[in-house]
Amino acid sequence: MIKVEYVGICGSDVHGFESGPFIPPKDPNQEIGLGHECAGTVVAVGSRVRKFKPGDRVNIEPGVPCGHCRYCLEGKYNICPDVDFMATQPNYRGALTHYLCHPESFTYKLPDNMDTMEGALVEPAAVGMHAAMLADVKPGKKIIILGAGCIPWFDDVASVQMPGSNGNCRR
Repeated sequence: MIKVEYVGICGSDVHGFESGPFIPPKDPNQEIGLGHECAGTVVAVGSRVRKFKPGDRVNIEPGVPCGHCRYCLEGKYNICPDVDFMATQPNYRGALTHYLCHPESFTYKLPDNMDTMEGALVEPAAVGMHAAMLADVKPGKKIIILGAGCIPWFDDVASVQMPGSNGNCRR
């Protein structure tokens, strides 16, 4: 069990708040939850948990795949068609709560030099870094980053931090 300390607000949360969830619940009276970028402190662990103990500062990977489909078995669990993604209904409520339980294999201990506020930004930072790596950013390569949200900002940061980059970025 994790005591949630910080939750990032993603564009999907804003959309869900203003227009309803991307995946509408089957029951129109079902409560919805928002938030999937979060970090906090472990306050209790189940009997089979081995990697964590109370007091550990952690963040989570918000998508929990089925583990059995072709994509999961190939290590491509991010495209699992049966992924349960936090803040999508009906299986996972959002992280905008006091406490949440999350599978050990999709929970990560934060390094000693990272606080839980920074830990809540790991998921969007990972998305930005992944985009920069897929774009194969290299010195002299021209790229354009669009958007004013958190992920485009992390794209920008990741791009200027890529090996061989001179750090120049025109806006």
